[in-house]
Amino acid sequence: MHILLLYPPPWKIPEPGQQPVETGDGPPPGFDSALLLSGDILHIPCGLLSLAAQAKRAGRSVEVLNLFTFTWDRIVEIIKAKPADFFGLSCFTSNRRGTLALARLIREHYPQAHIAAGGPHATALGSDMLEHCSAIDTIVIGEGEETFARLLNAIETGSPPRNIPGTAYRSSGRVLLAPQQPRIDDLDWLAAPCDYAPDHILMTSRGCPWDCSFCASTCIWGKTVCSHSPEYVFNVMHVLVNLHGHKALAIKDETFTLNRNRVMVVCRGIIERGLNFLWSCDTRADALDEELLFAMRRAGCVRISLGVESACPEVLARIGKGIAPADVRGAVALARQLGFQIRLYMIAGAPGETRASLEQSIAFIRDVEPTEVIWNPYTLFPGTRDFCAAMQRGEADTEDFFTKKFFELTPMLDRCDDPDTSFCLDWLQRNQGLQQAGGYTAAQRREILERLPDLPAAHLDLAAACYGEGDFNAARACAQTALALGYPRPGLCRNLLACIGARTGDIKTALEELIEAKFLGLHAVVERNISAVQSWISAGGPNNNTPLMLDADCTFEVTRPFVQPVMPGPIV
Repeated sequence: MHILLLYPPPWKIPEPGQQPVETGDGPPPGFDSALLLSGDILHIPCGLLSLAAQAKRAGRSVEVLNLFTFTWDRIVEIIKAKPADFFGLSCFTSNRRGTLALARLIREHYPQAHIAAGGPHATALGSDMLEHCSAIDTIVIGEGEETFARLLNAIETGSPPRNIPGTAYRSSGRVLLAPQQPRIDDLDWLAAPCDYAPDHILMTSRGCPWDCSFCASTCIWGKTVCSHSPEYVFNVMHVLVNLHGHKALAIKDETFTLNRNRVMVVCRGIIERGLNFLWSCDTRADALDEELLFAMRRAGCVRISLGVESACPEVLARIGKGIAPADVRGAVALARQLGFQIRLYMIAGAPGETRASLEQSIAFIRDVEPTEVIWNPYTLFPGTRDFCAAMQRGEADTEDFFTKKFFELTPMLDRCDDPDTSFCLDWLQRNQGLQQAGGYTAAQRREILERLPDLPAAHLDLAAACYGEGDFNAARACAQTALALGYPRPGLCRNLLACIGARTGDIKTALEELIEAKFLGLHAVVERNISAVQSWISAGGPNNNTPLMLDADCTFEVTRPFVQPVMPGPIV
């Protein structure tokens, strides 16, 4: 049996200059492709890599393809060239239409193949998907590894793939739900996703004990949180860092610091094992304290991301966040004392949002000074408490996800005549996405360095701050110290030295350092600077005294090459 696991496109993407194909399956009207089809959404779902790792360990033939940005004509070519016995499609709300179109395409070319879909959207609307798409045979609901294995075993042995726990399926023309598949309580039993493809994203736990009204986590995982052991985490980190050379990892647990003692053990183990890399994590403000943050920083954590959503207590109560603005203020203050990059996730237009409440949140962000903030519109996702409530009020219908062309369901768009909603929409139009907020002064970075004198990242942070204030001698010395102490991403140190060279008129050093940075790993900022140098040379900069302007960004980044299957790179 050959298995092909696919991350479908959001819709039938036309070729450049081509009219959208088949009106119902084309892009939504007026969509901004640069905004909607970029960022983390391009990354392969971690669940697909986990399924592939389980199949690979079991000796099965499996391939994973990320098709998210592929044009439909190219996808037709790929499917024709990739026969398989089992096709698994990962379905989110954002790519629901592309998933159904891809299932129909596969059925057209491989009538005998088994086609299954899973993922958050399929978990929430599994029966509906089967009712609307006869090409799909099975829906895998929730945590998929056990269900996936049983489904493959049934197909291989010729048994009817029916009533397998954790599935929705057809029998005698009816759509049925099998019993629920119990959660995997020993996650260490699973083959690690990096056993199939070495990704920069690391999941060390599954689930979240909170139940925010806008979040579908409970629909997928329930309220039980299951975690990998520290030893398992160390082994995966060793593979990614020492064997595959990844020096920046993003830990994407929903609340990484939920189990404080476990995180402390992980941080100690990273240091004791000499695992030299930078990392980020997502958590909550009320799951942090000074000792924990100090341990994380010493172990290489550079950025923490906090789900804040709003600074208005009434809005927070409406969405069941279970957190207070004071918690956020305290956590950000502690994190700033240690020099973290602090990213806050905010929502505009949540239930109960008014102009006054949004302005309260905007002022709060200015006051607490995170380094970054991401503003997103309030969105209704199937499987959430908010979506169920909207259905009961007659304001939402599951049928809309199969008949309408919107990207994701944003209720504000239907209330444009309301003054408060209009203000939120207009403001969000100008401020949506990642925004830089409060930085650090050189004086603040020096105080942080006094607490972390042996931390290479603290020296590079100070170098960047000195550079920003025009103290190039101090910036150069600090960057060189970070290199000498073994900063895990030396290309960023070299890039900063290149910027210093450019600003001080030492073009020879700037180019030498930039070339060295290029050979020290993939960094988005280095690639941008190389392009800037090429443009500068083409424009005659060396001969007309035009200054060479380079980007000195040293902030945490996980630069992912466009290589299959992690990113939607070329398929050969």
